[in-house]
Amino acid sequence: MARGASGGRLIAARFDIRSLAVACAASGAVPALVVALLVPSLVRPNWVWVLAAVTVSGLVAVGVTVRVGVLDDRQFVVLGSVCMVGMAVSACVVSDPAATTAIGAMLGVVPAISASGSSRAITVSLTAAASALAVAVCIDKTDGAVQLVAVGAAITVVLVPTVLLASLRSSVDAATQRLVEQVDTDPLTSLLNRRGLTAGTAALLDAACTSGVPVAGCLVDIDHFKSVNDEFGHAVGDEVLVGVAQTLRAAAAPGALVARLGGEEFLVLGLAPGMVGVEAAILRTLRGCGGVTVSIGVVRCAVAPGGQNTRDTGAVLDAVTAAADRALYAAKSYGRNQAAYATAAPVRWFVTESP
Repeated sequence: MARGASGGRLIAARFDIRSLAVACAASGAVPALVVALLVPSLVRPNWVWVLAAVTVSGLVAVGVTVRVGVLDDRQFVVLGSVCMVGMAVSACVVSDPAATTAIGAMLGVVPAISASGSSRAITVSLTAAASALAVAVCIDKTDGAVQLVAVGAAITVVLVPTVLLASLRSSVDAATQRLVEQVDTDPLTSLLNRRGLTAGTAALLDAACTSGVPVAGCLVDIDHFKSVNDEFGHAVGDEVLVGVAQTLRAAAAPGALVARLGGEEFLVLGLAPGMVGVEAAILRTLRGCGGVTVSIGVVRCAVAPGGQNTRDTGAVLDAVTAAADRALYAAKSYGRNQAAYATAAPVRWFVTESP
């Protein structure tokens, strides 16, 4: 039992759903050839060799898939097209109408596979090709009014599973995106939480290290927030948090990360050139509202290339926020409602290569 489970994990690691599906579809020509050899009357006279050629091409497609493992888009399109042409040819070679219909229905397999894991452009292209092949098979096998019915049925057989799988994939992707957003964002303010901040900081540090510019952060703390909750209640306190979050988001430069670290503490983190004046904009906006004020610790940190063991986002964030916290404490001690500045020790960061 354990050996079987291990084998299943090995297959899952070696192939993806597209590879497995293509291999299965390509190998479908083998039974057709076997049946044709056992019952020659099912095939047009002297056309068994065509079915044999289709079977060989299918086996080649299976061999390529097994060797490659996970197919890229180009390989999938080529092998998928080989499978579809083989199915269409097989449907034309077979003389029995029921067998032709069964084989023709398989033309919808490759577009359906594409809908489950390929881009929209590839799916549309393969669907159009499969529909054209299905129409060609129907024209070859039928005539008159029956031909029109057969063409409509063939196109429907191709389109329905493809559209259903594309719709299902879209729904799953949307649900997955919502789950990611819920995991990475603070439910009250819709800003990043600590997890989302950590994930986004890696890309920010990559950009800082590559461009040679420092990162800068504003650690923002609402002044006397406890008294707001005590005097007006937590509902009003929540409104204050949301309002401050909106101010930070509006003041932040494009590409900067805006996060709620917890309680009444927030962080705006970005590349230094885009962070110039952010603290002043935050203070100016909140002072103009006539409500709460904030104290801000502003920190600047140089990022230099390092070895692979220096790619620790949490450690970098801790170093940056620790320096910003010291500046924040100074702003509080100076009377609040202002910003204080600090420079963090340079950090080293390993930049991963783009895939």
